[in-house]
Amino acid sequence: MGSPNVEGDNSTILRPPSIYSDLMGSDTSLSPSITVSSLKSSLTEHDHPPNTPPIHLTHPILPNTREHTSFAKITYDHLSPVNYAGIKLNKQERRANTPTFSSSHSKSDKPQGLQHTILLDKHSSFLTLMLINARSIQNKMTQLRALLLLHNPSLVLITESWLSSDITDTYLQIDTYELFRCDRVTKKGGGCLIYASKNMRTEIFSDHILSKVPDSMWLTVHTLECKILIGCIYRAPNTPSLTDTIISESFAKAASLDFAYKIVCGDFNLPTINWKTHSGPPCYEGILRSLDIHGWQQHVNLPTRNHNILDLIFCHNVTPASMVVGEKFHNSDHKIVFCTLPILAKRKKLKTLNTCFQYRDYTNADWSNFRFLMKHSDWNTFFTSDNLLETLEIFNTTTKSALDTTIPSKIAFKTIAPYINQKAKSKLRKLRKTYFTSKDFSALHQVYSVLEGVQSHHNKNKQTEERTALTAASKVQNVCRLLEKRMMKNKDHNIHSLLHDGVTYYDQTVICELLSEWFSQNGNTSNAPDFNIKCISKSYISTINFDIRSIHTAIKTLKPNASSGVDDIPSILYKMSGPDIHTLLLKIYTLSLEAGTYPEAWKVTYVLPKHKSGPRNLVGNYRPINITPVISRIMEKVIQSQLSDHLLKEELIDPTQHGFIRTRSCSTCLIDFFNEVTRIRDQKKLVIILYFDIKKAFDKVPHNLLINRLQSVGIINPLLQWIKSFLTNRYQITKLNSTTSTPRPITSGVVQDSVLGPLLFIIYINNICKCFTTGKTYLYADDLKVIYKTDIGDVRSTMQTIQHELNKVDDWCKRWGLELNTEKCGWLCIGNTSLKLKLALNKNPLLRLTSVTDLGVHYSDSLNFSEHISTKASQTRRLLGFILRNFFQKETKIILYKTCVRPIVEYCSFLFSNLRLSDILKVEGIQRDFTRKILKNDQLTDYKSRCHILGLEPLWKRRLRSNLILYFKLLKNLTYSTCNIALYQNSHGYNLRDKVSTVKIEKHRSKTRENFFLIKYALIWNSLPSEVRMADKLHTFTRLINQPLTSIDLVQTNTSTSHTDIIGSLHI
Repeated sequence: MGSPNVEGDNSTILRPPSIYSDLMGSDTSLSPSITVSSLKSSLTEHDHPPNTPPIHLTHPILPNTREHTSFAKITYDHLSPVNYAGIKLNKQERRANTPTFSSSHSKSDKPQGLQHTILLDKHSSFLTLMLINARSIQNKMTQLRALLLLHNPSLVLITESWLSSDITDTYLQIDTYELFRCDRVTKKGGGCLIYASKNMRTEIFSDHILSKVPDSMWLTVHTLECKILIGCIYRAPNTPSLTDTIISESFAKAASLDFAYKIVCGDFNLPTINWKTHSGPPCYEGILRSLDIHGWQQHVNLPTRNHNILDLIFCHNVTPASMVVGEKFHNSDHKIVFCTLPILAKRKKLKTLNTCFQYRDYTNADWSNFRFLMKHSDWNTFFTSDNLLETLEIFNTTTKSALDTTIPSKIAFKTIAPYINQKAKSKLRKLRKTYFTSKDFSALHQVYSVLEGVQSHHNKNKQTEERTALTAASKVQNVCRLLEKRMMKNKDHNIHSLLHDGVTYYDQTVICELLSEWFSQNGNTSNAPDFNIKCISKSYISTINFDIRSIHTAIKTLKPNASSGVDDIPSILYKMSGPDIHTLLLKIYTLSLEAGTYPEAWKVTYVLPKHKSGPRNLVGNYRPINITPVISRIMEKVIQSQLSDHLLKEELIDPTQHGFIRTRSCSTCLIDFFNEVTRIRDQKKLVIILYFDIKKAFDKVPHNLLINRLQSVGIINPLLQWIKSFLTNRYQITKLNSTTSTPRPITSGVVQDSVLGPLLFIIYINNICKCFTTGKTYLYADDLKVIYKTDIGDVRSTMQTIQHELNKVDDWCKRWGLELNTEKCGWLCIGNTSLKLKLALNKNPLLRLTSVTDLGVHYSDSLNFSEHISTKASQTRRLLGFILRNFFQKETKIILYKTCVRPIVEYCSFLFSNLRLSDILKVEGIQRDFTRKILKNDQLTDYKSRCHILGLEPLWKRRLRSNLILYFKLLKNLTYSTCNIALYQNSHGYNLRDKVSTVKIEKHRSKTRENFFLIKYALIWNSLPSEVRMADKLHTFTRLINQPLTSIDLVQTNTSTSHTDIIGSLHI
């Protein structure tokens, strides 16, 4: 990467020697006569920043590549403790061993007469850095873990990580380190990666200038007494001058920031700069000037690649205590740079979290014995009592007693790092001792060998687990659980620290209380003003018919591994207990509904914090996951089913609401929405879309208004009283591993993660659509969007109409105790990207959007879905890469691909008819790459043959089938939609075989409308054989559709495109 340094070349621009060079002289070796006192006076004369520590380096020594290396030494002129960058050193002084070195400098170059030295190694409490150019870190994680095991640095900065979105964080995770990464998006290569010790508080630093630097990562590190800016940059060879200008600006910006110290490291690929004289070619004048003007010093003075100094460490306001260029990193042509800074890092060992926990081993449960004990227990008091609390107490006591008898308990440990047996641990300890005593690099290779042996042992265990899962009857479920287990194992879900009011807390009890306080702030503390609501229902519902069948149906839909609530009775118990459990539950549910009382024991909800995004030490980056008792969820399922039937029968739910209602979904909402958008665009009109976001909608619903709303839809006592009891006097307990917070009351809202809560919410928000008389609304729970159509000449009047309806919806939210999040609301125009509208919401300007993510689909104001496909492809490849690296059996990989990977790219597949050819090829390329990797890059088979060998269908053919099935459902009203799909009517009294069950093709003018799902698949539907079109049952149609899918007439056309074998000729 460049030619060697050239001194005295006419093409170079000589720079004035820096203060650092003045103190070092022409040679950077420290003269024996120079002491700390003389350094202090020199610094004063040069007006060096006062925070610079009063030390200097001896000349770095090249390590002997066979066995030894050395750290630079710090010299002292007194035996007394020295103030080191404002921090007193009380470490006992000791002489460093003097190993034999292979160097161009003789032993006489060492300072003589220095009797007191200290060697800074991993035993120091100073901030230590390790700079590595990895040239792809993906397959070198074992070697990296070995280095970290030996050196235990505070920070590891890696350039040329060569990572992409396909590589998940779980694969890169290292125990006791926090991971920060910046991947190159535009092309392969480049990228930066930083590992920061969890003993320090570290967070991403955002700045609009620093973020412009390509392949860079910026962190804020909080130490004992100050905060430090850490930057990692990879500057590629032949970087354009514009990028160099950005890098120069970043150094200027970083120097001006309010940090005690700033350190920027990386591979800068600047071989022609002489760092002793600060001189270089004219093209680097801007970088050199910026470094000199803003006080940056570069401290790596030995070659890091061949004869060139490419890996650099720049410091501001601090001078390294040691700087060593070590051996090359594994399979890299760059050497590792070790740096110790005279800054006390927060090396206080983290409080060990309680990773040991006890659990019930349901895989070895004796369910037949459990059913026997439940059947022969004394239930006389249970069935004769009319007291709800008494019957519930008997049920819980008897059930838990039977569980304790028949379900064995086990103790497990949560850890990210792979398990290492005692023999391997003992060998690693000896190797670490050998390495730090003799600096023998052969010990490092032995560590590699031990860790690879540990990994090999784990891989064998994984293969055994897979074979066991594949032999079970429910192998698909078992394999999916195996994936979940391995993904969870590689993630650190612990919250080690939280920052609150400028103070960092490490105690788990305090962290739990802080999270609990944050979650409880989401709701309203008081009820909204009460007012009467007119009843809109013609019939009433007062009770729920509980029977054995409805309870059995509800239990069947439970997930066997669902979390249990405060009663600690798991969902698998209800699924494996047999029919007797249905009778017991029927008794409890009947008593509860007749009394209009929701049991107090069920009102306590566990809240689990889930990290969303951003720094993990900020409480605002967590959202609550509510865990209610399973017994309550079963009862809610029965109530939700019958209450939904009542609402749909009486047509009490707005037709544009698609959330949490049977036969309605995200897909039906998006079909209706894009049908309207493309229809308006086909009329050559503009489409203006408003997007609304309600802040903490589920948590802020006032209970008094919700009860009034329920009465208006015909819900009366005792069911109304039961729901009121369900809503009120609830408590939540935040749970973090085995630590729990004090209970906090829930004063408003519905429990979002409950079964009944979402249905109650859509009842509450139902009439928000009445605020819009001109615009057409589309709702999915609290996600609201409104479509307006206008001609270019009527924009002004349309804008006035939109503003009027914006004011109406804002007033509605205030009246009903909700609040619009104006920062997340906005408008988008399709048809005119330059259109400007002055719209306001609650006196705040409404943002103009150019693209939006709506119900999981990303699209732009030109109806371009390329960003959506790129996001889904990246997500899919990340998961697929994890599966290929962590699973070994071919059958296991195929099962996981079918069940976990493929559904991601098949979400809302009806949109593919509007995609570009390149996006369709990108999606199909995921399966093409998967089949190639599974068959070990067998070049003798093409894509079609590989799919046949592995039992897979091309994705385009699967989309064709699923979209035809969706079209059949729409045609037969088996799924909800407001779109009208009309069949040809027979007006002649006789049938033409070719015209039976054909669809009327809507007239259209634009390409966008022509490619829309309903139009394109109408043509495909009409080309199907008549016996397929005449199918009246879904299962019949699904069976009959397979034959036409292989028909030449349907799949292929006369086109000779080279993509036909990959995605078919229909481009769907």
